[in-house]
Amino acid sequence: MMNSKTKLKAYLELLRVHNVVTALLTTLIGWLTVRVEVNILTNTSLIIPLLAVGLVSSAGYVINDYFDIEVDKVNKPYRPIPSGRVSPREALYLTLALIIIGVTPSLSVGPYTAAFVLINTLLVILYSYKIKELGFVGNVVVSLEGAFTIVLGALTPSEILNDLSLTRFSLIPATYAFTLLLAREVIKTIEDMRADEVRNVRSLPRIIGVPKSSIIAFTLQLFIVGISLIPFLIGYGYLYLILALITDALLIYSAINTIKLGRVSNPELLASKLRGVLKLAIFTGTTAFAADLLYRLFFT
Repeated sequence: MMNSKTKLKAYLELLRVHNVVTALLTTLIGWLTVRVEVNILTNTSLIIPLLAVGLVSSAGYVINDYFDIEVDKVNKPYRPIPSGRVSPREALYLTLALIIIGVTPSLSVGPYTAAFVLINTLLVILYSYKIKELGFVGNVVVSLEGAFTIVLGALTPSEILNDLSLTRFSLIPATYAFTLLLAREVIKTIEDMRADEVRNVRSLPRIIGVPKSSIIAFTLQLFIVGISLIPFLIGYGYLYLILALITDALLIYSAINTIKLGRVSNPELLASKLRGVLKLAIFTGTTAFAADLLYRLFFT
């Protein structure tokens, strides 16, 4: 009989709390892009998107493990569901509860926020159920979901203020996030090539090969470097610039090594290392926007 502490630990593993915290931070960035332009915003305009993103993204991780039971039995038998610490039925109930609690408050904001949250919630579920098997389409959906947390953070206060045009301030960090996440997703498919064979995922390296996939990831990373100065030129300050340059250095290092993926004998190992580098780049890039927006809010 499993004790409550062990059960709670298993649930926390399912929720991927560390990833959820990142999603909450990007939601805050979206909200801040509106807040620095508008002095009066209610706490509700921040709490509602944080609830939606935090709980729906958690639900997405749980349902993903539910649909990945057979794959995880082979590759990750220690995960909560295949190890028996959480039953498939419990995972479904938890998913439903998280979605209801996360989505319901957003329905009161207005039709645009409600539709945005509902559509993205459906995408989260469909991704785990089927879209991830579509390879690059799945990579795009995951990256959009990450970028859309920023958009939702701006959309909710914009609709509360009856000025949807304010959402436009979130588009630059959202574009940055989407491209960076997509580059990481492509590299992750190279790392997961053999695991993807179990579920017959039509990932880029399995369809077009590792060399061509690495060129796509390389191009995406250089594109981010190319657009990284745009925020500074249109109003973000030196705090953003310093952190953006650190992010650029990480991306250039990763891009140089990404090209090697098509030539090394063990591309999965190198891809795993590069995924770690890009994870750090995501952190510094996110911090660049968040830190600068907070500075502008409190000190200018």
